[in-house]
Amino acid sequence: FVVSSGTVMALFSPQSLMLFAGMHIYSLQGRLLGSSLLVFSLTAFSNLMNVVFGKGFQAKIFPEILLCLLLALFASGLIHQVCVRTCFTFFMVGLNYINKISSLYQVTVPFLTPHPGKSKKRYL
Repeated sequence: FVVSSGTVMALFSPQSLMLFAGMHIYSLQGRLLGSSLLVFSLTAFSNLMNVVFGKGFQAKIFPEILLCLLLALFASGLIHQVCVRTCFTFFMVGLNYINKISSLYQVTVPFLTPHPGKSKKRYL
């Protein structure tokens, strides 16, 4: 079952807004919800870029990941100072798992460098 990037963007954008509102209602769970907000906003933003620039577009550290990180850290900072640190920690762990999962589904082509043959050294 394949869903288009536009549909995923339309689904994850309202979820990001609901998580932002939920962070303020449940401040104890705001720490974990901050990192979830980051993952949902990164997914929505990445799919927006896929819709705008084409299917082969990949999220980069700057500006996509950094922008979503600053958004989630700001939202967590509105709740409590500790939420910022735990949001950042949970995001780093989550980003590691996102990277592992995406490497399972994306095929990478190994880069082979030509091996030079035996070269003759000239002595002067």
